[in-house]
Amino acid sequence: MSIIRVLPPGLQNQIAAGEVVERPSSVVKELMENSLDAGAKNIQVHLKAGGQSLIQVSDDGAGMKPDDLPLALTRHATSKISDINELSRVSSFGFRGEALPSIASISQLTISSCPAGHNEGFFIKLLYGKEMDKGPVAMPQGTRIKVENLLSNVPARLKFLKTTTTENKKCVEAFIRHCLANLGTDFELFSESRSMYRFFPGETLLQRLEVIWPSQICENLQEINLDNDDMSITGLVSKPESTQARADRILFYVNKRPVNDRMLMSALRQAYKGRLISREYPQAVLFINVPSMDIDVNVHPAKNEIRFRNEKQVFSLIVRAIGSTLSTDIYQSAETSSGSSFPDISSNNPYTDNSEQPAENFSYSKRDNTDQESLFKRLREKKSDYYSQFCPPEVQSVDSFSSQPPKHGSATIKKISYMGQVENSYLLFSKPDSSLLIVDQHAAHERVMFEKIKKGYQKTIIKRLAIPESIFIHSSQHEVFENIWKKLKNLGFILKMTPDKKLIVSGIPDFMSHREALSFLEDILSQKKQDLDEIFITMACRTSIKAGTGMTPDEACGLMDKLLSCDNNEFCPHGRPIIRILGGKELEKMFKRK
Repeated sequence: MSIIRVLPPGLQNQIAAGEVVERPSSVVKELMENSLDAGAKNIQVHLKAGGQSLIQVSDDGAGMKPDDLPLALTRHATSKISDINELSRVSSFGFRGEALPSIASISQLTISSCPAGHNEGFFIKLLYGKEMDKGPVAMPQGTRIKVENLLSNVPARLKFLKTTTTENKKCVEAFIRHCLANLGTDFELFSESRSMYRFFPGETLLQRLEVIWPSQICENLQEINLDNDDMSITGLVSKPESTQARADRILFYVNKRPVNDRMLMSALRQAYKGRLISREYPQAVLFINVPSMDIDVNVHPAKNEIRFRNEKQVFSLIVRAIGSTLSTDIYQSAETSSGSSFPDISSNNPYTDNSEQPAENFSYSKRDNTDQESLFKRLREKKSDYYSQFCPPEVQSVDSFSSQPPKHGSATIKKISYMGQVENSYLLFSKPDSSLLIVDQHAAHERVMFEKIKKGYQKTIIKRLAIPESIFIHSSQHEVFENIWKKLKNLGFILKMTPDKKLIVSGIPDFMSHREALSFLEDILSQKKQDLDEIFITMACRTSIKAGTGMTPDEACGLMDKLLSCDNNEFCPHGRPIIRILGGKELEKMFKRK
């Protein structure tokens, strides 16, 4: 007797369901794709208990005749393709004929459909793949598929589902992905009988994104559009300054099909190279259109993976499309200011003019030396907020810049002498070996503040506001806020949520100003940072000295003092370098002497 045997149809369907139906959101995706393939212009999705209790998708598509319904529930039966040649140029979402029988094998499924020109429809009801009832039903043209008690006959898989909230979120994401790609279709999503999202036909991509993404993100989106022979790319990408810590707002579509592809992500990262640090991600919604015969969609039963015939061409298209859009803002040529102190090559260059240029023309900052006296006066009169922070009580303020380095704490102990400030952004120190230390003051202060905030967590002094501030909370930010509420409280914030979705801020950490605190909260709520360390980094960045801020010599030395006492004083919390050393070897290379 043969030990190899054909598995029963029910077991075959359950095995297939393991690949097709990973979770409730997979069912939402498959049923919505069937509706779109049927030419539906109105699609409604109903969810209960995160899709495990109920998923119902109704549409006004072409519908099916009574004789077609049993076939639609048979494995590898489809209306999308009929021969092997059509498989190489699939343009529909579905084509495998696996989704409906797989879903029916692990749920209670009722399918009702009415084709055009018929007065009534027909329904079939199945329980775990077995037919329970069928007959006529009154309904308008279209199809309605009702899936109840998903995975209830497969307890081993049911226990791997996440919480109802998480599964509901995944279903919403699957719903939205198709809404963004089909702007001519009317979509509505109901959760627990309550309408969550409604998208009307004729809306633009940006209008639909404004419903699901915070306004500060949508304001930084730019359109891209590039055609190259028979390929094209369109969509929206964010400016480099609008970034986040996760890649959950990067969406790719190939011929309107939502896909996950490493090559596409690599191309996106390449386009932003030099504009973002390694842990930052932009926001992007990209639509790549290629001839159907140049892609293979028959890679995985879930159909969210594809293969390109010419990956290099697609890669290059994405890089060029995004790069040309970003270059408008990033690389535009800046006009030279008339007040610049840099010598003009044509008229003031000492190597092209026989007249001797005075040494005073060369200065550390872009200011004429005639302004130096007023600059020193301004620094003397300025009541610096940094003085009390950086300088110990025994150090007295210096009235003016001196040729002698100030005798300040660690700067003297470690034999590092302060020399001055360049562009009010970089501090210069000399070492005993005559090499220069160039310190990025913002990055240095970020490191100091990061370690201070981290060590003082849950011990912060709270500064109460005489007039509380309010921040509007977008519906997409509620979950983020709930996750970080306790962390914000431990950081020194006193917060309260009102029924009209406003966040009332009545207390902030004592080391933050009103503006810094509000800006920090807006960043956190836009889902840029949720991890505790990332929150510390954001706070440190918001409260640090900014580039372009003047510092007195003692303030600069005080900052260096605190930096040298930090555990990691070479890099800022973002990973950028704080200090660069410029010695004889580096100078010889710069002047091409070696």
